Amino acid sequence: MSRKRKAPSRFAALRAKPPLFWVKLVSIAAVTCTLAWFSFIHAVANITWQQNPDMALRFVPDHPLALSRKADELFAAKQDPATLAKVEAMAKQSLRGGALNPVAIRLLGYVADARGDQRKAREFMLLSQKVSRRDFGTQLWLIEDAVKRNDKKQALYHYDIAMRTTPSSFPLLFPTLTGALDDPEVRAGLAPYVKAAPEWLLPFLPHAIGTSENPSYLADVLLKAGPLPDRPEYREQSNYLLSTLANKGQFSAFQRYYSSLPSVRSKALQTAALNKDTINLRYPAAGWQLTENSVIGGAFSEPDKSGAFTLSAFAGSGERGELMRKLLFLKPGTYRFAAQYEAQSSAPDSEIRWDLFCASQKGNVSKWFTSRAVKTGRSGDVQSFTLGADCPHQLLQLQLAGGSGQLGAEFVLRSVDIVRAP
Repeated sequence: MSRKRKAPSRFAALRAKPPLFWVKLVSIAAVTCTLAWFSFIHAVANITWQQNPDMALRFVPDHPLALSRKADELFAAKQDPATLAKVEAMAKQSLRGGALNPVAIRLLGYVADARGDQRKAREFMLLSQKVSRRDFGTQLWLIEDAVKRNDKKQALYHYDIAMRTTPSSFPLLFPTLTGALDDPEVRAGLAPYVKAAPEWLLPFLPHAIGTSENPSYLADVLLKAGPLPDRPEYREQSNYLLSTLANKGQFSAFQRYYSSLPSVRSKALQTAALNKDTINLRYPAAGWQLTENSVIGGAFSEPDKSGAFTLSAFAGSGERGELMRKLLFLKPGTYRFAAQYEAQSSAPDSEIRWDLFCASQKGNVSKWFTSRAVKTGRSGDVQSFTLGADCPHQLLQLQLAGGSGQLGAEFVLRSVDIVRAP
């Protein structure tokens, strides 16, 4: 019998390879490993350069972005001559290692500024801005530089860029911008940016309204800019501004701003009637303001065919306070006030009280008041009065007292109005 010949083993085949084969194989493996290592360390550096530039530089000592980031940290910590020299060297190395880097250019500007060379610093900062408008440090320096030179127009230009590109800057920039609104030049310069309705405007408005000592300055900006976008979120801010103006006694600004708004009820500021001119308004601050209270309150009815509303009101036993108020802008002259009520039952010691005040920023001065108890059936109040030029803004207020009865007081306000006497 013949035996089958054994096939040569795989290792035997490899041993048969010439030496050149092994040289090539080892070279390929070395190159592959080297490339893999470089890919790894650059990947690590690219991931960590922003949050941990020290780690990135340990892997890639000449990583351009890590160099500029580390230099930025060094400058923020200290500006002595040695540190400035190191920051400058690192910024230049960063620029040599890659494409134009706005942070590195900005750092060269910082160094020049720290050394007292404003012209050179400004050149670097403007170059940094040309490379990228998104570097907040550059925009902040340019804002401060413009302010130092009293160039308000240029400062606002850089404010706009900074707020458009860096929303995280809002807590830093909004207070400063709000505080600057007392300057007429700033208000005039800001108006075109507000007119464009950038994304920063909507978060800026509630900050400015809520923190400004003089919200009439913001109203002036909005008047110069023209109507805000006709969207619910902007209408809400307009109403917030109107309410704040009224609360701070800035009634002339209230009147001017309200009159400028689109789709307003033109009679809202001259009437106290319970109708479409004072209830369910697009801007409620110009209409009747109901107090939200669990012990004193009320609710308006649906309008009847003529568009008139009624108000169902209540006050708890022993409770007293304001139910609603209305801001008025009646011209000088003689007027007649009238109110009509209806109640299912009387309430002992209760009170329906109307007060008219001359309203001003210094405080409210009582003009007249009228009061009566809640009585079964229909009843009413009438009051004639005269307004002079010294009382251009008025506040009409309704207060209730629930009395001593166990159930308090309930009634329906059927109508109220102020009309000019013939």
